[in-house]
Amino acid sequence: MFGDIAAGDWFMLLVRWVHAIGAVAWIGGSAFFAFVLRPVEAANPELVRPVLRSIGSVYREMVDIAVIAIIVSGLILMFDRLTGDDASPAWFIVLGVKLALALWMFYLVWHFRQSDFSPAVKPTGISARLSWLVGYNAMVFLGVVVFLLASLLRVLFETTISS
Repeated sequence: MFGDIAAGDWFMLLVRWVHAIGAVAWIGGSAFFAFVLRPVEAANPELVRPVLRSIGSVYREMVDIAVIAIIVSGLILMFDRLTGDDASPAWFIVLGVKLALALWMFYLVWHFRQSDFSPAVKPTGISARLSWLVGYNAMVFLGVVVFLLASLLRVLFETTISS
């Protein structure tokens, strides 16, 4: 059963797994941070902030590892599909949208690190109106959309190879 699988297929399975685990760790961690830790901090700032500093440093390391894993594995997966003849025009369009959203997410991480992002600081003025678009919660939303697009890419690819 497993003897029929080529070494290259095993490698691509490992790459897909690394890509998925990296994405789950990053987006799942971001969702936990946004929807659990931030509300608890808002309710009990003096109690939670010292703990958040420790969690934040470990979380940053996890995000760094996840981002590296996602980029490397994503490039391998993309070039694997691009070297075949099974990618349809729709697949290329979805891939382009997925890459654009992923780059936006990478930018948000970089921006938060450069600005020493503090979730306790509330945006004001036009920043408050745009915070849903560029704020921390945007990363969670974008991550969920990127997951959906990854599933759509898989369906488009399987549809192309079955026809």
